[in-house]
Amino acid sequence: MSGFHALNIESDDESDIEIDDTKEIQIEEALKLYQNALKYHVEGPSSFSQAAEAYQELFASEIFDYPESQPELRRIELYGPIVDSDSDWREGDAVASFAPVSLESGPSTLPQILHLSHKNYAQFRLDSLLATFDELNVTIRTILAVASTALEHFVEALDKDDSDTDLWSRTATVGDVLDSERIARFCLEAVLEGDAESLDSMMSLPGLEDGLAAEHLRNVIGKVQDDVSLLQLPIRRGKRHGLLRLLKKRLDPYDGIVLRSLALRDTSQYLVKHVTAAQRHVLDAPASWVDLGSQLLHQLAIRDHNSKQGTAIMFNVGRDAILRDADVASYAASALLGGSTVVVDAQIPMTVDEQFPGLDHGLPTVQLPSFAASIEDQAVDDATAGVDSRASEPTSLSLPTRKRSADAAALGDGTEESRIKSRRTRARESRGDSLPDTAEGRQAAVDANILWEQDQSLNERQLADVWLFETIGNLFERVRISGFGHGQHIRQELESAKPLSDDDQNVEGTPDHGAMRSARADLFSFLKNFNDQDARMLLVGGEIPDLETAAVAASAAKNTQSSQSQLQLSMISMPEDGLESFLCNVNAAWLSLGEVAYRYIQHVLLPPDATDPEGNTYVQHTWSEELKATVVRTLVKLDEEITEQTLTDLETAIAATRDNAHDIAATRLLMLAAMVQAVYEIHLDIYCLILQPLSGIDTDTISQQGHRLQRWASIAREVLWHASSAQPPSLDLKTRFMWCTTLHVAASPTSEQHHVLECMQDLRAELVVKDSPVILLHNNAVMPEISIAVLDCKISELSNRDFFAKLAETGSGNPVATIESLEPLLEALQEGPTDCDDGGEQPDASESVPSALLQFVSDSSTSVKLALWQRLRGAYLAIEYPPMAVGCSFRMLRLVVDDLQELDFTSTTTQDRRSTVLKCVRTSQVLVAELFAHVKDSAAALSCLDDARLADAVSVLGELLHLLQVFNIFEDGIQVGRAQAPGDDTDVRTFDAVATGVHECQLQIWIILYGMLNELMKQNGEAYPSPVEDKFDFLRTLHRNLGIRGTCSGLNRNFVRLLKDEFLSMTHVEGYDNEQAQVLYDLYGINCFLNPSFELIEHHCMHDAFIDKGAAMQAVDLLLVQADKLPIRELVRHTLKDTIEKVHGSTTRKKPTEAILRNRAIIRTFLNSPIRPLDLYGCLKGEGSELDVSPVPEADSPLAAKGWYFLMGHISLVKFKSQKRTGPSPSEDVEIAIAFFNQSLEYSTDDWEVWFRLAQAHDTKLEEALWQAEKLNTHMADIVQLQRAAIHCYVKALALANRSADLAFDTPKKMTELYADFGMRMYSSAQPPFSMLAFAANGNERWLSLASGMTQIETYKPLQKYTAWRFAKEMLTRATRGRPHDWHLQYMLAKVLWKMLTASEGDRQLRIAPPPSPQAVLNALTRAIELVPGKRDSRDTKFQPILEPHYKLVSIVHKMLRMNMIDVTQTKAALQATPYIRGVDVPAAYDMASTAWSDFMLAVSKNLRAADKSNWHHRISWRVAQVLYVRPIDVDGLGGAEVTQMKAAAAKDEMTKHMFSKVMALQIWRPEAERAGRHFVFTTRYVEFIIQCLEQLKDRTSMEMLAKRIRKRTAEYFEHTALWQKLCNAYLRLMRSHAALSEGLETSTFSAVTHEDFDERKVPLQDWMQDTEAGVSPALDVLREVQELKKTNGGLVKVAPIDDLIGDAYAFLFNTIGKTLWLEEQRVKAEELARQPPKVPTPPPRNPAMDFSHIMNSIMGVDGALDQPTKPVVPAPTPAPAVPEAPPRRKPGIGRREIRTCAEGCFPKATAQNGTRVVGPIPDHPRVQVVINSSRTDLGGAVSADTSAPPSVHDDADDESDLSEFEEEVQEERKPMFPGLAVIGAEESEGFDTAEEGGEGEGGDVAMAEEAVEPEVLEVVDAKVEEAQVGA
Repeated sequence: MSGFHALNIESDDESDIEIDDTKEIQIEEALKLYQNALKYHVEGPSSFSQAAEAYQELFASEIFDYPESQPELRRIELYGPIVDSDSDWREGDAVASFAPVSLESGPSTLPQILHLSHKNYAQFRLDSLLATFDELNVTIRTILAVASTALEHFVEALDKDDSDTDLWSRTATVGDVLDSERIARFCLEAVLEGDAESLDSMMSLPGLEDGLAAEHLRNVIGKVQDDVSLLQLPIRRGKRHGLLRLLKKRLDPYDGIVLRSLALRDTSQYLVKHVTAAQRHVLDAPASWVDLGSQLLHQLAIRDHNSKQGTAIMFNVGRDAILRDADVASYAASALLGGSTVVVDAQIPMTVDEQFPGLDHGLPTVQLPSFAASIEDQAVDDATAGVDSRASEPTSLSLPTRKRSADAAALGDGTEESRIKSRRTRARESRGDSLPDTAEGRQAAVDANILWEQDQSLNERQLADVWLFETIGNLFERVRISGFGHGQHIRQELESAKPLSDDDQNVEGTPDHGAMRSARADLFSFLKNFNDQDARMLLVGGEIPDLETAAVAASAAKNTQSSQSQLQLSMISMPEDGLESFLCNVNAAWLSLGEVAYRYIQHVLLPPDATDPEGNTYVQHTWSEELKATVVRTLVKLDEEITEQTLTDLETAIAATRDNAHDIAATRLLMLAAMVQAVYEIHLDIYCLILQPLSGIDTDTISQQGHRLQRWASIAREVLWHASSAQPPSLDLKTRFMWCTTLHVAASPTSEQHHVLECMQDLRAELVVKDSPVILLHNNAVMPEISIAVLDCKISELSNRDFFAKLAETGSGNPVATIESLEPLLEALQEGPTDCDDGGEQPDASESVPSALLQFVSDSSTSVKLALWQRLRGAYLAIEYPPMAVGCSFRMLRLVVDDLQELDFTSTTTQDRRSTVLKCVRTSQVLVAELFAHVKDSAAALSCLDDARLADAVSVLGELLHLLQVFNIFEDGIQVGRAQAPGDDTDVRTFDAVATGVHECQLQIWIILYGMLNELMKQNGEAYPSPVEDKFDFLRTLHRNLGIRGTCSGLNRNFVRLLKDEFLSMTHVEGYDNEQAQVLYDLYGINCFLNPSFELIEHHCMHDAFIDKGAAMQAVDLLLVQADKLPIRELVRHTLKDTIEKVHGSTTRKKPTEAILRNRAIIRTFLNSPIRPLDLYGCLKGEGSELDVSPVPEADSPLAAKGWYFLMGHISLVKFKSQKRTGPSPSEDVEIAIAFFNQSLEYSTDDWEVWFRLAQAHDTKLEEALWQAEKLNTHMADIVQLQRAAIHCYVKALALANRSADLAFDTPKKMTELYADFGMRMYSSAQPPFSMLAFAANGNERWLSLASGMTQIETYKPLQKYTAWRFAKEMLTRATRGRPHDWHLQYMLAKVLWKMLTASEGDRQLRIAPPPSPQAVLNALTRAIELVPGKRDSRDTKFQPILEPHYKLVSIVHKMLRMNMIDVTQTKAALQATPYIRGVDVPAAYDMASTAWSDFMLAVSKNLRAADKSNWHHRISWRVAQVLYVRPIDVDGLGGAEVTQMKAAAAKDEMTKHMFSKVMALQIWRPEAERAGRHFVFTTRYVEFIIQCLEQLKDRTSMEMLAKRIRKRTAEYFEHTALWQKLCNAYLRLMRSHAALSEGLETSTFSAVTHEDFDERKVPLQDWMQDTEAGVSPALDVLREVQELKKTNGGLVKVAPIDDLIGDAYAFLFNTIGKTLWLEEQRVKAEELARQPPKVPTPPPRNPAMDFSHIMNSIMGVDGALDQPTKPVVPAPTPAPAVPEAPPRRKPGIGRREIRTCAEGCFPKATAQNGTRVVGPIPDHPRVQVVINSSRTDLGGAVSADTSAPPSVHDDADDESDLSEFEEEVQEERKPMFPGLAVIGAEESEGFDTAEEGGEGEGGDVAMAEEAVEPEVLEVVDAKVEEAQVGA
């Protein structure tokens, strides 16, 4: 029948064998095969054969046969499609019976193993092929076969994981080997469409993989001539292209296979190409015009070292190169040179419909990843003038591609969406800056809570701005400096769309220029439309030009920006189009290097359009620095070829104009004239730049450049003259030539100054006639602008050249002369004319400066003025006078701000305004950085600034702060989520750099302003009555404002460090704590806040890993202040504790001085000294307790002086005491606390609280040491020393507190705690287990000279117990005044009063003060009961009542009544205080003979015990047992012994019910209110009492069990050894009385017994003892029990009484049972002899020396005494037949050791059969057997597994278990090396005392003789015995 089977029971018939052929095991085996194959694979070609075999074993694995391991198409063919959801199946469709497990549902390692196996095997095939190239002649067929196999496995791997871009790249390489562009292209497109979440996608340039793949894809598309897809690829950069080619050679592992296959496939074509290419220098195709010029120059350097000067060059553009766009200029130049017109229609359709008609209206399927980037990099909308190209997004042209798309095939899947989208699209979506496709669904509406949080964050920042600018403004307005208040309105100003008006110029009376408002608006617009090009103005440049550069540029007019706005289109950068067309034209012709260079210059300088023959890229575009440098080097290096080609073209053009007088020829000539003029201007630019004094160019180079300039001047003059005759050129070309000629004359060293001035005047007149044209040449540094204003500046500059030349000559060599010449000029320029009192102008300092010079400098640009101030600043720095240098920097800063304010923002374009603002900001950053360096390094940097200059400096810094506030407002929107960061990654990095620079500038300005505020406070002290508070407000508001934006940590955290240093002098200011805590958190990350949840503000600062020493000391001060605000118990759980520990690890630890070491020794000696009673009395009055310590300077121990060590020690102490401890725990915290307190005392011993806490620490250490009684029993000296140290500390604390305690709020509370702890310590030390040992006066003896001589007396008597009680009573009384509601204090006071009341007269020693009255004791207990918290006062559901006062009241009342201290009436009144007498009638009278009172006490105790549900209060049961023991019993006819037994039985029953278990194990616990160590006193008392009861009851069984428990638990009883001794004595008395054994029975019995009789009689006695069960013979039972007791004793106490009882019991058995058995045995033997036949004649006697007994007697020395040496046994010669002598007789008397050995055989045989060897003699050979077996007895009474006796019949399982544990412990302690023999010495050592006591000299001699026997002799004797037994 069926039944239930338990789950937790295993049946024997169930098989544990399971089938191991599971999928997991197969996968694991395959994984091992894969790892093996991979190991051989990575070892290289030497292990490829093993790798091939390993891969074959791998692919033979079962995992490749799984359905889920098959390719997707194969799996569908075999098993059908996988059902993903129910919706995929139509109703009625039948599902296949087998649905294969998909890869996702299988084990997690299976797809990985499949993927990696196929991938690595394919790589292995390719690596093997590559390794055979150097050894075998590999054919193309072999390569294709291996590549096909590798391709198959790559496809298998891609089927398992198509996200491996490296695998796609390798597959593409295999496609190249197989010459399959389709495979290669498909794989490369997959690589570029892979996951873009990597780090590379976040960079502006593609990653390494993407770059290689893109370059590879470009080559593949070129091979298939897919021109449409090629158009979509971005223009590749030359440098990047070369880098990718180099990387591809190194990173492509199969590049060698591809090259070998190409070489084998087309060897002939390769040779033809090689021969053809050898005829021309083939250069790499450049990626830009700059690269082209660089290659030409490089080829020129090669040509200079080669003899083939006429070798032509070509460019490796490949057969797949196409024309990206039609360059009209290149074809126009070709037509011009060739003389024929070439008409090329190369227009590219600009719409998708035109390119792809009929293709879904141009809807592209998939956009290539980098196409959008290439479109955004192109120029935008060059036909619209004056519009910011960055203001709107360019229109991108999306072209379709032939790539297959899931969207086009209508197979869209959400999971593949990430692979379809391009990298840039996904990057935009990840940043959240892309618009959704639809209004609904693509972008969720912003949640209202998020908006609210953003508003709150913005409001917080706005309020911080208002608080900051109001605070700073109020501080500066006290000295009439205004302007800061406007900073709080900048946010509203930027957010509002109101136009500028006059009403807006003033806000709250603060003047604010409209130009600055426009500057802030433009700056905000720049941030909203951030671009990398404009941002570089804030990152690069800004340095003040030197005087020479500024003088050269002094001719720049102020209206340059207005002229630039008219030709805004000319600022577009030069495009990179037409390069490939140019290269193709070069390859089509056979051109030398010079000819190619000339065509290169033509393309750069020749006008591209015949409609504008004078407009070339030089005029219309802005060149990059690289392009200009390349063009200049080309013109200089290839000047001869270019000049020759130019002259040839000039002659051809002139001839054409003569032959064909039509417009085309004239236009050609004019275009050539424009090119020549541009070359002339460039050479002039070069010449003027190298003529500068600091150019470092040698004279030969300058001379050569002068010749070139002169030659091109002639060519330009000639071509312009011919062009003018053919077709009049424009006014600009003529003006440029005239300007250039004039500058050429001015630059000539031989030109006179007046001649140059005349030329300039003539040029000016010519320009005036021509209506003052303005021409801009951005690519020329010497003549960037041609205008009358610039010419006037040059004329003025030339006129004042002497002044600047003098300054240049002076330089930095004579700073004094520079100061004398520049300072009057600049001061006059700064002051300007002033009004006289009568209204006229009064001359000022400008009179000493020439007016022309002053006017020139005044009209000069800001750069010239800045350069002059920079020169003056440098001069002051040269003479090491930084204050004046700081003044110059402020003047320069004012110039920059004034230049910004004077700018006409209404007539300039947005880009011009933006550029000006950004340049001014950058220059300001540079100047502010210099100012900050001076202010930071020099304390007197601002000393030379008077009130006016200080006011002006503060004003200009305020205006800069208002301008830079725009950055903060813009970043606020980004940080809170209202605005988006700049778009692409490059802009993000640039924006971060810009923001960092701006924030650092702001921090520098604020720090400078703080220094200026300090200077203002010094100069205007009356305006700042509380300067410290004002500076604190400045720093606090600024820190809050910068902190919430996370910018305060900028500038290498200089501002935060300034705060840290400044706050040192502001500790008394309100709010200092929080601010300093915030500063320390910002710097080091340490939390010093009291409430960090709302006080701590995260400023996002980078914290230092370590705290420096100075900061640690500063943090110490703050932490001490903060810790003083918290209670110490809260501080331990507060976060400040961790901070305190961290700071302590960084504090300075100085080496202790001599004074500290001396103080340390004095304190240690004081704590170890005895206690003087007079010190106790003196401390009550605040007297005495002075230590002769040395004063320690604060510098030697700063931490101790601050109180740091005391705080650390107090924290460690409270931390330990606050832990809930239920057993011994590590006391490291207490040791640390003591160490800290001692360090504090080494500095000063005057702090009473340090002594108090040190006393508590010693008390705590004492309590922790008393969890077990072992310390009390073995280390009482240490316990006494701890008590002394604690009492000494209490005395010092009390004396100092009474003398010098402060009147703080918590001082009374601390004093009360001191009284309570001191009183408890005194009372505890006076009571057991300490028993006044701490007050012993050891070592206080002093020698005294008397008339009788020198004598030694005690200087003072030790404190008496009664005195200690009185002192404790005084302390507790004072404590109750401070804590009147503490029940424990009242309880302890009652106990002290009771001790004093019951003290004997000897203890009182006739004290004058009477003892306390009984009523006082009762009142204290009654008060304690009233104060005990009840259940109503506690919220704990498991509330346990406090019973100590109730029990103590009942106990003391009982004792008082018995002692006649109170009567029954007082007893009733006292007991009414406890509720536990309810329901119990109090007896009307007390009669000792009556049981009424005892019954009453039992009833009350029963109520108390019922309330103690957890059985903690064991003293209640103890009191009940005491009452029962003394309770009178009314039983007639019983004697005193029976009554005593009945009382003892009642007490024993009570204690066994509630305190002892059934196996006599004491089971009590320490109550919570019990003093340390007191618990073990009670346990000892309880055991002593139970011993007394058991002895009276004669309960040997319980006594035996109790003995086993007490012996093992040494750590649970106070004075355990004495307790054990008492127990053994009682147990021995009980056993002796049980068997009625008299003492001395052993001696009287065995003193006259001979050894022969003893040997004959002991054998039958031993047999009888072993066969006799327990209970038959009392003596035998006692013998067994006493031997068990001896084993249990284990040598703890002396065994003499135990051995006496053993000997007496054995003697009793020997005399009674032994004698009877021996007589019976003799009778039986006599009867057997009578029945035996006559004897056979005996053989001749043997040699007596060979007799066995003779041998034994000779060896053992039994016949002689100890002083007779044992003679060796010598073989005797064969004796003559004679009668042998009889052996001498031994003396009568048996040794005690031999008696104990025989007594050990008293245990039953069952014990021996169970494994215990029976120790006893063999009847036939008693002597030998005794020797051998005695050697195998256990050592020292220890019980082994072989010799242990059976337990008592009364023992239970628990008893046996306890005994076995004890025996194992003893056995582990003493293990003999030779178990069989090594115990002989132990037995002797154990019993020699007993032998001496017994006086058995003979037995002792036998034992000593036996000890001398060697083991080898014993073995010989044993062998002889065996032979004798066999013979018998």
